Amino acid sequence: MKKSALIIYMLMILTGSIGILFYMKSARTPTPGTSEMRGNSLTETIVVAVAQRDLSANNVLKKEDFQLKNISVSPESTDMQFNIKENDLIHWALKSAVAKGTYLQPTALVEGSDDYIAMFIMPGNVLYPFELDVSDNYLLTNLKPGASVDIYLSYGLRQDDNGSEDIISPAKSIRDTRLKPLMINRRVLAIRRVNQDEKEKSQESRSQLLVELRDAEIKLLKRLEGNARILLFPTARNPIDLRSRGSETLSGKEAIWPVSSAPPLFDEPRSRPTHEWRG
Repeated sequence: MKKSALIIYMLMILTGSIGILFYMKSARTPTPGTSEMRGNSLTETIVVAVAQRDLSANNVLKKEDFQLKNISVSPESTDMQFNIKENDLIHWALKSAVAKGTYLQPTALVEGSDDYIAMFIMPGNVLYPFELDVSDNYLLTNLKPGASVDIYLSYGLRQDDNGSEDIISPAKSIRDTRLKPLMINRRVLAIRRVNQDEKEKSQESRSQLLVELRDAEIKLLKRLEGNARILLFPTARNPIDLRSRGSETLSGKEAIWPVSSAPPLFDEPRSRPTHEWRG
């Protein structure tokens, strides 16, 4: 009885040892496809912009022109070149044509750069930078490249000793302030914002609006530079084509420089009636 029990005990040990050997061997042997699955798990999610229609070169992107999409790609994939890190592409411009259904390449997109300006400025026109004061910073919020502005002169009239009227800018009082339109509906090609770091380096650093003007309009502004108060306002109208013969700087009575027939901002003071007291 004891001999048979010993034999059974030895068989159990032998069976267990063989089982352990098989388990260790199977653990060291990779399962078919395991390495392939690990390789495929090394992917990266990127954002691409898909063209919703055929887009031509020099086209300024609108919301309906593209759709953002998340895709998973390998870090070595050629699709990495289409990764859109800047998701707000509205008002960006294309340097090359893009077919419907294809990805927009970031290197073909420009906004406010020298390339952008060169694409849209009309031959013979000039780019003029308007430096913005703190009170003009609202324009940075309300304007985008491609929008337009109206350019006005703020001025008043001063009576000289000999009875003639002289123009001063700005006016010495609010009641005497007048606004004269100089250029109407001029296109903003770029906006150059000054960040906080740049302001700390230079106290004179200010944001700029780059506006497309004619050569004659530049000369007019240069005559006023340093001696007048120039104001810019957003305009709701579409930018004019500076090549059009009908798009003159001023027309009618406003063309008589520098006196404007435009009414002042406030009504003229009314003379008070004279009351005569009789005793």
